[in-house]
Amino acid sequence: MVLSFRQWVFTAVALGLAGGAHAAPGDVVFAVHSPIPAQLTLLKEQGAVGRSNPFYKGYRPSFFFSGKSDVMCAIQLPDGQDKVDPGETVDVRLECIDSVVVKAEKPSFVFKEGGRTVGEGKLTLPTP
Repeated sequence: MVLSFRQWVFTAVALGLAGGAHAAPGDVVFAVHSPIPAQLTLLKEQGAVGRSNPFYKGYRPSFFFSGKSDVMCAIQLPDGQDKVDPGETVDVRLECIDSVVVKAEKPSFVFKEGGRTVGEGKLTLPTP
């Protein structure tokens, strides 16, 4: 089923706000457990950031969207890919345990484990 942008936003708002996310006009809301398309990069270890080893299917770090507090999301890798190596950029789908609100003009994010930034990326937002 393909939704128009308005249908998608309405559905996301109707389902997503129950998780405690608060959206302002112009924000994009993703409902709990809805697949969120994104491109992310696993940073190579350099001082206090990055990782020295890959992550695998189902990895669940904490994500920080548009400067908001963290939400845990599972990273779903493309078919046929089992891992992401440091320095690699890949198109993924995120499935978050809470609704996600992002500013349409700032769809970037970082992800962390144990307070350490290990990656960064950008959500693929629907076109209006």
